[in-house]
Amino acid sequence: MELIGVYLGALARELHRLMNENLKNKGLTSAQIRLLGFLDRREERGESCIQEDIRQMCNLRSSSVTSLLQTLEQEGYISRETGDDARSKRVLLTKSGRDVARECKRFIERAEERLLADFTAEERAAFEKFLVRATENLADPGKEGKEQV
Repeated sequence: MELIGVYLGALARELHRLMNENLKNKGLTSAQIRLLGFLDRREERGESCIQEDIRQMCNLRSSSVTSLLQTLEQEGYISRETGDDARSKRVLLTKSGRDVARECKRFIERAEERLLADFTAEERAAFEKFLVRATENLADPGKEGKEQV
């Protein structure tokens, strides 16, 4: 049996390739796409977002987040405004940013449908459950038997 990581890596690369192919005309990087999606999900829940939220979500240095936001702002996908605390700026999607985020979401939904096309409903639920649990296992440094990887 092949290592599961080989299949997971191949799956991730293929999904990434499909996303890049689908959105190449937008000139966006995968990090920018993830950020727009994050902002869209926050907006849908009625939650505001500041730069620190983005830094934590992306696990990036503050300077990298600043650069990412500057590019998206220059391209017209986001705007920033001073919030209650003058030291933190709220990050908001523009109509253009929202449109791109939702286009990406629709693409991902279609890709997932293709990925799971011949899975039964029970297999889909089990697959998602296994992926979530496996991700949590690797992310939890306190898991019993976890070695440094």
